[in-house]
Amino acid sequence: MKQLRVAILGQGRSGFGIHYNQLRKDVERYKVVAVADLIPERCREAAEESGAKVYSDYKDLITECHRDIDLLVNALPSNLHVPVTIEAFKYGMNVVCEKPLARRVSDFDDMVKAGVDVGKTLLPFQNSRFQPAFQKILDVLSSGVLGELVHARISFSGFARRWDWQCLRKLDGGNLLNTGPHPVDQAVVLFGKKKSNVFARLVSKNPYGDAENFATVTLWAPESPTVEVVVSSFMAYPQGEMYNLSCTTGGLSGSLTELKWRYFIPDLAPEHSRSEGWSDNRQYCNEKLTWVEESWKIGDDQPVFDIICARFYDDAYGILVEGKERLITLEQVRSQIEVMEEAHRQNPDLI
Repeated sequence: MKQLRVAILGQGRSGFGIHYNQLRKDVERYKVVAVADLIPERCREAAEESGAKVYSDYKDLITECHRDIDLLVNALPSNLHVPVTIEAFKYGMNVVCEKPLARRVSDFDDMVKAGVDVGKTLLPFQNSRFQPAFQKILDVLSSGVLGELVHARISFSGFARRWDWQCLRKLDGGNLLNTGPHPVDQAVVLFGKKKSNVFARLVSKNPYGDAENFATVTLWAPESPTVEVVVSSFMAYPQGEMYNLSCTTGGLSGSLTELKWRYFIPDLAPEHSRSEGWSDNRQYCNEKLTWVEESWKIGDDQPVFDIICARFYDDAYGILVEGKERLITLEQVRSQIEVMEEAHRQNPDLI
């Protein structure tokens, strides 16, 4: 089995806690050979455990190690995702880039072109696409039992205050660019291939920074489902489940670990003829439907975050080594960025 040599830029929460932590478990397919971080002690664990070369400047890592690297992970702060990814492509490396890939579609197009020009691959780190719950939602929808999707609501919300770099606009912080790529990616998939209209409201009520800490985005178009995304840092009480889908013959609700859905079978439902006159006996229409109830639950020994990171790197290996098709297409990522760019355009005080 071919082992890919990996370099990771950034050894913070994402670079170390997510990427290094996953790759250290997959030593047959991946070997971390170099890491970079401005804080030297952050690199110590990777150096001692993997024998990785350590750099305080990511630029030095790229220029000195590029010939010995098959895959570079860009886990630097968000405002460095575009320029550093393009620079890595110029040195001939495949790149995993953390979200947000870019603030603007034009920047994303430049990233894609930079990879294509040198025959290298851009792998957007959209790990939430691999959530078992979301994959189950897609399975249930594709089965047809719920009928046609009319409305979906995805809420990645809670009550939390932030005072780190993610609350600063100059560093591309804020709820939409930080957490938003996860639910917006899922929303784009649920909405489908048609181009969506966008309505968005962003609000900043953070005493420690100027980036938004409340975001709501709605995708809609004629003859298409309406898909809402809410990323709120002010939801002290949950407003329903993380996922809620309304469909023509049923609905679904649930979280990362549990889902439930129910539906009726149209052929077994009461038949009616449309009344041309007043309502019968001054009453609302009323019928008794026979519901089919189903549910799903993830195993107790299956940590969701570990699963989605492992599946991402399974997919990455398949693309880079085995020539497999992408599960997450660049067109879908482009649509996600287009939605978020439009959301910022509609809220110019938060650009």
